[in-house]
Amino acid sequence: MSTYPDPKTSPLHARRLEFPFSVFILALILFSVIGAPRASAQYETAPNIDPEAAALLQSMSNYLGSRSGYSFKAEIMYDEVISSGQKIQYNAESVTYLTKPDKFAVSYITDRGGYRLWYDAGLATILEVPENDYSTAELPGTVDQALNNLTDEYKFAPALSEFLFINTYKTLTKSITSGVNVGPSRVSGTMCQQLVFRQRDIDWQIWIEDGKRPVPRKLVITYKNRPESPQFIALIKDWVSDKSIPSAAYKPEIPNINSRVEFSEITENPRYSGTSIRAFH
Repeated sequence: MSTYPDPKTSPLHARRLEFPFSVFILALILFSVIGAPRASAQYETAPNIDPEAAALLQSMSNYLGSRSGYSFKAEIMYDEVISSGQKIQYNAESVTYLTKPDKFAVSYITDRGGYRLWYDAGLATILEVPENDYSTAELPGTVDQALNNLTDEYKFAPALSEFLFINTYKTLTKSITSGVNVGPSRVSGTMCQQLVFRQRDIDWQIWIEDGKRPVPRKLVITYKNRPESPQFIALIKDWVSDKSIPSAAYKPEIPNINSRVEFSEITENPRYSGTSIRAFH
């Protein structure tokens, strides 16, 4: 009879069996304590958003961020409060073009005038209509940098400019205190998801199109800290994201009869404030 121990029954073999099992148990314990990677980790910039609302907003941001360029239009209604406390609603139209990384154009024309803004690789040109006052300013190279510089240096956020950033999610959620998904809602016959958010000075709502093209279709900003809580309402339409934007869209069109002024003389016009959530960060 062999004097060597049976390898299947030896203490050493038992320890070899126990070690992998003990490691497995330890891994399970750590997994239960630490938890699996959570989907909400990508929403660290906005911890107070309901996960479903965050996912929908992120989906929109991912879609817009993945496009090399796009354009859209908006029919806009906005309130002004007169001295008696009565609200008067005015109308406006906007047209927006974007070509990444360094071109955009925004036209914002109201019942009482407006502006056209062109940005092309470091140079911004703005024209106020119908006055035909215009100005230029040198700004950093990318779209994100130029928009941030307009806000920091000139206290100016072009209409609906939150939808021009590479990371729209980060831009929109910078100052929110809460957000939830209300549920399905139609905008101009298109099924969307309606999301509502709160910030210190404003409440805002956004409708995001269902399906493979999650673009914003409606935006409502309520200025809750202003008398009578006026609103800015934009119905966003005519999205084009599968065609290149003609270079002519970024070429300034300055009338022959004009007056050159300081850039801030146009951008500081109070009629142009509050047309973007970015104005309230």
